[in-house]
Amino acid sequence: MQCFDAPCTAACPTHIDIPKFISMIKSNNVIGAAEVVKTSNALANTCGKICPEEVFCQSVCTRGKQDSPIWIRELHFFATQHEKEKGFSATKAFPKSKQNVAVVGAGPAGLGCAFELAKLGYQVEIYDGRKPGGVPRNSIPSFRLAVRELESDTKFLSRFFKLKTQSVDANRFEQIRKSQEAMFLAVGLGQDRMLGVPGEKLKGVIPVLKFLEKAKANSTSMKIGKRVVIVGGGNVSLDAAATAKRLGAESVTLIYRRSEKEMRVWKGELEEARKQGVEIRFLINPVNIVGRIKAQGIRCRQTRLSRQKDKSGRQIPVEVAGSDFVLDADTIIIAVGQTIEAEWLAGVERQKGGYVKVGEGFQTSVPGVFAGGDMIAGEGTIVQSVAHGKQAARAIHEYLSAK
Repeated sequence: MQCFDAPCTAACPTHIDIPKFISMIKSNNVIGAAEVVKTSNALANTCGKICPEEVFCQSVCTRGKQDSPIWIRELHFFATQHEKEKGFSATKAFPKSKQNVAVVGAGPAGLGCAFELAKLGYQVEIYDGRKPGGVPRNSIPSFRLAVRELESDTKFLSRFFKLKTQSVDANRFEQIRKSQEAMFLAVGLGQDRMLGVPGEKLKGVIPVLKFLEKAKANSTSMKIGKRVVIVGGGNVSLDAAATAKRLGAESVTLIYRRSEKEMRVWKGELEEARKQGVEIRFLINPVNIVGRIKAQGIRCRQTRLSRQKDKSGRQIPVEVAGSDFVLDADTIIIAVGQTIEAEWLAGVERQKGGYVKVGEGFQTSVPGVFAGGDMIAGEGTIVQSVAHGKQAARAIHEYLSAK
């Protein structure tokens, strides 16, 4: 299909020219198709594997009005995998500038920004205490994204920036800021929120990011309890549930305080968790963790949805008096959201919820310092973070061009 003003391209946060790359595959120019994708999306291979197409491109596919959507993401992944096997394409010469820009955080937003800045001619240095990749490398389960699939992106991108493998604190932040023409912050959300209920410090109670990172690093040797309960209602909680099953848990139960309708998850991930044997129980709120030294269960209370709605438009759950019960568990995983883990950002203005406040051009309250990704918008998708990085790079370019 050669759609005019293709809705799939508009729906893609990085605006990949989808009809163009599909047409190239059709004419057997698969390398050219990969080049089209990578021109728009710095993490092309990664997004080809795990992007939620049901939310973006395929949800508006014109073909879907006739029968079913084209498998856009799968074609995308096919093209980038083919190019990986044949060798990375050469890029056209980028313009050269003597101006330097620092990027703090080598996750999707940081890599997206660095690549776009390089294309605009800037010298880019990325600071991160870990290997590049961020969430895709550290906490997305291997059954969804293998490290080798991510590294086909990071190896390609590494030629366009200098990686400084070092963590940033308040002093280093000021040193970098003063030595560079501009700075982009992309540190993500690295600290788990906890429930704030009695017993959550007991042994066997694990924050979800810590659990997923440990599982990805030690997938063959990590041990888990027989009975696992996960508290949460987002995609990360589903990743944890599926991971627990694959690690050998006999029973995995996910509890959520609202109904299925209110869950902010991708349909495909929810179905996959159920196929793995995960039990999902709705309208349940945790009250406290049961146990002395080690968790033995979680006391819960049933809820109902009131007529009142929160800012997201979802009905607010209300606890039902006298409905308490205990779920037996020897491992309890808390997956109720994350916050920014960066005390050195104390001087940067925040918005409600602790996220960094930015203007339309992604600039923070500190002149010359920009930010993007989950740290400004909360938990999002990989492709949305890449798009933030691209947009911020162009805003930085405008800012520096006007100086």
